[in-house]
Amino acid sequence: MRDDQPPLASFEPEVPDRLVSRRDAIGRGASDSGGAAAALAAGSVPVLLAALARDSFAQAPTTIRGVLEFAYILESLEYEFYNAVLSAPAFAVVRGTLTQVETATLTQIRRHELAHVNLLRTTIGQLGGMPATLTAANFDFTAGNGSGAGPLAAATSDKAVLLATAQSLEDTGVRAYKGQVAKLMGNKDVLTMALQIHSVEARHAAKIRRMRGVKAWVTNDDPSFSPPAGAEAMIGAIYGGEQNTTHAEINFAGAAESFGGTAAVTEAFDEPMAYEQVLTVFNPFIAGGP
Repeated sequence: MRDDQPPLASFEPEVPDRLVSRRDAIGRGASDSGGAAAALAAGSVPVLLAALARDSFAQAPTTIRGVLEFAYILESLEYEFYNAVLSAPAFAVVRGTLTQVETATLTQIRRHELAHVNLLRTTIGQLGGMPATLTAANFDFTAGNGSGAGPLAAATSDKAVLLATAQSLEDTGVRAYKGQVAKLMGNKDVLTMALQIHSVEARHAAKIRRMRGVKAWVTNDDPSFSPPAGAEAMIGAIYGGEQNTTHAEINFAGAAESFGGTAAVTEAFDEPMAYEQVLTVFNPFIAGGP
């Protein structure tokens, strides 16, 4: 990336304000999600993840509010990650290697993520939930379940690992929203909000990729970097399935030979991420989690 490349000035800076303006339009009515709601009220992320793994959450969230509660934790992780990168002592070394433009870009992304957290928190409350306030203490950005020495520990000192970690989180967000969006069809305003957030996450992912000097989209199931030892399963879950070429029961691989072949088809679609894949990615970042 050129050092004079503008950060996200053209990257819909009004998006957070537009998203927040929708909160008054979102009414109550989604059903309670039992154990997950109780865990959120208690403010315990490990307990929440345990609740997500049993009862009605054994497969995936089944209610609108359940989907939003899950998204709320993911967005909180992303916000706290960028906030730590930009301000926490643990990231001081790598922070000193960021250019002014890179710092400005990550600052803008952090602003977007905070808007997402606040919007989801408000919306969950309007749907009868009691979301906890999650902080950096709930997460382990090294993906070590609270040890602080997980496979992504080098992100605190190596900019290449830092940006690869940021890309991984953003790519997870893009696919996770797509995987759950069908469950929001019953509430037009919530659906619109989720699709807007999905769009912003996709722009984040593309921007981070440009900062890394790679394509702004995923080709096949290639993460565009080699996973650090110990992170292979997590990275594999993020990109597994992206090589799909069949849509609407039509395999487009053979029809794409004149414009890039199979690789071009995989680049044209973001694949939805199954709930179990999201948990595989998510669990290592939870302090004290499974």
